[in-house]
Amino acid sequence: MEKIAGKEYSDLQQSIDKLIGKFGMQKAINIIRQLSGTIIVRKNKTQRLKLITVFVISEAFKIFEVEHKEVNGKVTKEYKDARMASYHLISQYTRLTYNEMGKHFDQGKFGAYYHIKNCKEILSVPQFNKPFVGRYETLEENLIQFIAQIN
Repeated sequence: MEKIAGKEYSDLQQSIDKLIGKFGMQKAINIIRQLSGTIIVRKNKTQRLKLITVFVISEAFKIFEVEHKEVNGKVTKEYKDARMASYHLISQYTRLTYNEMGKHFDQGKFGAYYHIKNCKEILSVPQFNKPFVGRYETLEENLIQFIAQIN
C-alpha cells in the first residue's frame, strides 16, 4: 500500500513540475486553485461559464461521435451518452443550476439531475461500461486542458 501511495505521490509531483514548466509558477498556482474551486473568478464569469459549457458540449459530440440527434424519431445512444457526460462535467466544473444546464439540451432541471445521477452510477463501476468511461475520461482531460488555456 505504501509503495502505491509513494508512486502516486511521485506521479503527482512530476505532473506538478510539468505544469509549472509549461505555464510558470504563478499561472500553475492559479490553475490548481481554479480546478480545486478555491479561487473566485472576478472578471467575465458569465463568459467563462458559457465558454466552458459550449466547449464541453461540442467536444462531447465529437468524442462520442454524435452525428444526428435522432434517427427514425428516436434519440441515438451516442447522443444520450454525450449528453449525460456533458451534464456531469458541467456540474463538476461550473456552478450552473440544474435548470440552466437543462436548457442546453431542451430539458428541465429534473432531466439534468437524472443524467448527472446516472453518470455518477456508471462512473462508480467503470469496468461495466469501459467504452463510456474511456470517452468520459478523454472529455474530462480535454476540458482540463481547455480551462488551463483560458486562465
